Amino acid sequence: MDVYETIEAILDSNNGEIMGRTAIHKLVYLSKKTINGLTLPTYKPHFYGPYSPDLSLSLEKMVTYSFIDEIKVPGKMYEGYKYRLTDDGQDLANNVKITYEEEYEKINNLVTVCKKFCNLKTAPLSYAAKMYYMLESNKEEKKPMDHNDAIRKAEKLGWEITADEVEEGVQLLEQLKLVEVVRN
Repeated sequence: MDVYETIEAILDSNNGEIMGRTAIHKLVYLSKKTINGLTLPTYKPHFYGPYSPDLSLSLEKMVTYSFIDEIKVPGKMYEGYKYRLTDDGQDLANNVKITYEEEYEKINNLVTVCKKFCNLKTAPLSYAAKMYYMLESNKEEKKPMDHNDAIRKAEKLGWEITADEVEEGVQLLEQLKLVEVVRN
């Protein structure tokens, strides 16, 4: 599956729409970590966690080609965007379900778990993505990472994260079966 098919599957898994560009970024990132064989863009540290300029470009293309509607949603501090599959986009998503049945089911499961955990809210998805990014980069050190280690590592990446946010991110990663945590 490529990035376009992954986005279509993610949107389809939530009744054809997702609130927030950042939420899509984190769901695609977590999909990449959950499903072997996805051809997805490279991520780098960014304010809200792992970010891919190539994914943003892919999302823009899908809006430009009318496979996805981008709907401005007013907010208290700033406006956001809701992304919704168009009829043509839904046709593509239906094809993804058939062509990539196993991968689609894994993405659908990921979206379902995230929806149950945090209703696909951006902040918890970002915490989980940040934690997984740090855990992946910590593999070289071959030692467990505790909350304090995570906070220090986050600071080095330019991220502010509290112990509660670390815990929330870890809990979501546990729900997704991406990590096993040893609790004292």
